[in-house]
Amino acid sequence: MPSAGRFIDRSLLLVCKDVLMGTDSNDESKAKVERAFAQRAIDEARKSPGNARVGAVIALGDKQITTGYKDEAPGLHAEQVALQKADAAGISLTGASLYTTLEPCANSRTSRVACAQLVADAGIAVVHIGEYDPNPQVNRLGWRHLRDRGVRLRDFPADLRTKARQVSEDFTQVFTKGTGMSAGAKFDFTTNGGRFTISVDATAGTHSWETSWSNCGANAIYLNGGRPGVVALARYAEKFDEIDDPDALDYGHHSSKIEVGSIGVMRNEYGHVLCKVIAIEPTVDYGGSGHVSVTVRWEIRLAEDPTG
Repeated sequence: MPSAGRFIDRSLLLVCKDVLMGTDSNDESKAKVERAFAQRAIDEARKSPGNARVGAVIALGDKQITTGYKDEAPGLHAEQVALQKADAAGISLTGASLYTTLEPCANSRTSRVACAQLVADAGIAVVHIGEYDPNPQVNRLGWRHLRDRGVRLRDFPADLRTKARQVSEDFTQVFTKGTGMSAGAKFDFTTNGGRFTISVDATAGTHSWETSWSNCGANAIYLNGGRPGVVALARYAEKFDEIDDPDALDYGHHSSKIEVGSIGVMRNEYGHVLCKVIAIEPTVDYGGSGHVSVTVRWEIRLAEDPTG
């Protein structure tokens, strides 16, 4: 069985030792140690293959115990990797702290044992989070599960939260951005200000529409323009090809109520994006279960070049 020392990063321990033996106050020293562990979690995340980059560090006091990154072991989340290393070394994690760049998963719709449950079961006392998962099936559910299990929740410092978001941006942006002349997405309309950006493609400076969505009911959602002249409801239309000229619609309101199965339109100088609402998971006040999302399909129609 490997020893605990195998998993302790000696250079980080020296940083922590210097901090704790310095002249700073106890609170300042603790903050510096916590910052060092949070930064190490970000460094671990960068090792992750693919777009879903997540890193984790488990520490006990000022000592790093284990680390992990997503798919370090195929198919395992970062927290699972770190927990399994500790278990293999026979290390008790009672009272330990976890630093993770993305909140532990708590998706009740899969057969996987959620990382939030594994973390709580391991006896970890404090979890430091770099970013809340924008996935509408997960967003802050991990936080809630840990809170309900008596785990103390902390956030990374603001600048390290920015770093954590940047590391995982290729993955998390699928819940805030979509590309393609004809495509679809599912996202939580109660996060990111309800904004979802639709672009022609992924190149810099491409034509884009920043759609904005807000709560309306169990079977409808508002598409917001912020001012008249931006959004419209294609009343009674069920298919994109039933809409001949989108400019013929009524753009006289700040927002349009789009029911499931209906089509809303947003326009700007680049043309129109037609959005069909496929499904809604409403907020709790409209009978929802806690998972909040809207699923849309879109079609982009570019404006004709007036120069020919």
